[in-house]
Amino acid sequence: MNICLQAPEVLQLICQQLSNEYFGRRYLLAAALSCRALLEPALDMLWYSLPSFKPIVTTLPSDLWKVEKEGGSTFRKWTIMGVRRAITTDDLDRYMTYYARRVREVNIGGLKITLTPEAWHGLQMATSWKHGALSPFAYKVSWPLTGGVQYALPSENLNQSLPFFSLFLGPDTTVVDFTYDSRVPIHAASIRSAYKIPSKLKILSLNDIDRSTSGLVFLENYLRTSSWDHLEILRVPNVTPKSLAQLSTLPVLATLDLWDLSGIPHLYTYSDDDLEAPPEHISSMSGDAFRSLKILKARCKSTFEFEALLQHVPPRNQVHSLKCLLGSIPSSRDIGSLFTSIRLHCNPESLRKLGVQVYGDPEVEEESLKVEVNEGVNLRPLLDFEKLETLSLNLSTTGINLNPEDIDYIVECFPSLVKLKIDANTFDSRLPLIDHSHFLKLIYGLKHLRKLGLRFNATNITGDEDRPGALSEGKGEEEKHSGSLKMLWVGDSPIYSSDRVASFLKRHCPELESSIYTIYFEEDPPERMPVMVYKRRWEAVETS
Repeated sequence: MNICLQAPEVLQLICQQLSNEYFGRRYLLAAALSCRALLEPALDMLWYSLPSFKPIVTTLPSDLWKVEKEGGSTFRKWTIMGVRRAITTDDLDRYMTYYARRVREVNIGGLKITLTPEAWHGLQMATSWKHGALSPFAYKVSWPLTGGVQYALPSENLNQSLPFFSLFLGPDTTVVDFTYDSRVPIHAASIRSAYKIPSKLKILSLNDIDRSTSGLVFLENYLRTSSWDHLEILRVPNVTPKSLAQLSTLPVLATLDLWDLSGIPHLYTYSDDDLEAPPEHISSMSGDAFRSLKILKARCKSTFEFEALLQHVPPRNQVHSLKCLLGSIPSSRDIGSLFTSIRLHCNPESLRKLGVQVYGDPEVEEESLKVEVNEGVNLRPLLDFEKLETLSLNLSTTGINLNPEDIDYIVECFPSLVKLKIDANTFDSRLPLIDHSHFLKLIYGLKHLRKLGLRFNATNITGDEDRPGALSEGKGEEEKHSGSLKMLWVGDSPIYSSDRVASFLKRHCPELESSIYTIYFEEDPPERMPVMVYKRRWEAVETS
């Protein structure tokens, strides 16, 4: 035997290269059976994640089970397993001895098999009702046993199985992900009791299928049941103002992720004058609110909801990542107001990543027959965030419409930018106000820039362009950082010559290779449209 195969850490590394997802599990099993030295580490990986109840059923004696009910179509066949007799500790001996200790994650996916209540109760009695008995070392439990997520099994059987997460959820579990329907009594009662089990819960995700007011009230009441002293990450669809006030007091809450935010009242209406003289209430906000918050992310219908959320955050915070996902296309005025709120409620000393974008497929208004060439969104409220490393603004048909002055401000005010992506997914009939010279100013002026996305006029590129004059005079330190761009989004930037642009990019962005991304279409428009001609030319640049 090779001496390397006698080192446990080497064997673990070998098995970690094999996926324990559905299609990779067969290879882990083959590895476990191929060599005695690989048996234990391969089994560790094979059982690391428990995706369904089938592995447990197959390790218990075959004479224990009977098919209680089955049904479904060819691709959605499901089975409900019952028991022929009482489950004993001897029945569980094989599973508990060889496999239960290996489970680290309970990630229940698309179920096709579940158990009858009688079988679940039998497992509880055989394990003396011990919490987490079937996965005593699992740090994560994901339990989406609802009809809105599971499409094969009948809702009635899912509802009967949901309360038995306690067989997998133990005192040492630190990550919990529940999907439930608070309108179903057994769901509501089960979720209410869950907080008592883990003693040091760090990550909690709660997805209530009921998005009505009653569902929101249920969540509010649930969050009141514990002090959540160890909670670091919370992911929920929405919160009430009362819940938000409670969350602001949590000692170590570092990440708050809301994916269906609505109903938070707007406390103030800001104007541009507030940037020069911030309102008194801002300075009087308690510095203890959200004192550990580092990441704030929300998906909402409009900027109005996100502004309302921000107004509950004191300006002397530690938020370093702020992301706003919008379900509707904002107006230029809405975005300007949002930028003002961001400036007033975020800390320039701590903010490192800022993203505002439209998600999904919102209803797009037809562009007016008359457009203003210079109309856009003023970036000045954001210029105080000099430590930004990521700035991403993509608002569908509402363009920031960068101009030469914006480029100067960006180079001067954001020296640490690693990623800059503005209007890369914006549909705009106007020609960009910036061209390749401003592109060069960005890539040479921002020495840390690795990812760039913007609309710029590439029609005048010859391929022979030199570095910007102001920077080419004193080549020294700046020259070392030239050509550091690795990814480029060009949107619908106009382009005439693929060959010339390819030469231009090879000269100034040698590390870019073929990582160029054009604007994305759900449906292909006619190839003769100007934007499609530009798209084909940019794709030719990639292959040049």
